[in-house]
Amino acid sequence: MNEASGDGRTVFVSDWHLPPEHTAKTDAFIRFIGEVGQGAEWLFILGDLFNAWVGPRHVAMPGHAVALEVLHDLAASGTHVVVFRGNRDFLLDQPTLMPYGLGLSPGAWRGEVGGMKLMLSHGDELTENDWLHKAAKAVTSHFPVSTIVKAMPLCASGALAAGYRWLSANRRSRRKRRELEPAPTRLRAEFESGTDTIVIGHWHAPGIERNAFGLPGKTLVRLGECTETAALYAELSGGAIDLKQFPL
Repeated sequence: MNEASGDGRTVFVSDWHLPPEHTAKTDAFIRFIGEVGQGAEWLFILGDLFNAWVGPRHVAMPGHAVALEVLHDLAASGTHVVVFRGNRDFLLDQPTLMPYGLGLSPGAWRGEVGGMKLMLSHGDELTENDWLHKAAKAVTSHFPVSTIVKAMPLCASGALAAGYRWLSANRRSRRKRRELEPAPTRLRAEFESGTDTIVIGHWHAPGIERNAFGLPGKTLVRLGECTETAALYAELSGGAIDLKQFPL
């Protein structure tokens, strides 16, 4: 379990899907970090910060470079910034993020913040019946394969990222049709193990469920996708967690 001292404001956000180009969405992310992230004790980005991330050469992409620099400035100001691997950017690695002062959580994060025991996850690993996604992620994450992919020239990795973006968007519509959801048995077991609050992204179905599964004092927070018009995020302050909207 990770430990965090203090009870300052903590921000949780996910699924920005930032493109490699510098777009209006990039500017919205810069504004979000400046207005919401600034001054927070913790900022947890629960996966899919980028629309697709194939390898370390993507730091040269204009949109990616700006986003990382903004997060670097936030970390340098004293905020603990932790980035999670999502299903679109699961090839992110610590050597890439370390120069920016950012932490990486390759999987679920468990720790105590502001007296609250948290479990944080992108969420894609919590489903039990999305076998195609699990298989694809396992193969691509395998060391020899990931090493080859990360060594690709930027033009090749960019084309691969574009293909993966298309595949992921196509799979999202199929996921909705098949009504894939995080497994209730796994969520309940996490609460029963002592976790107070679970925060997940990935599903693009925002909501906050208090007394989740009929368990008093347990809270399930599902973060929404950051669209062209709004970013949904959660904020923990004074022992309470709430969903908020940041207009873009």
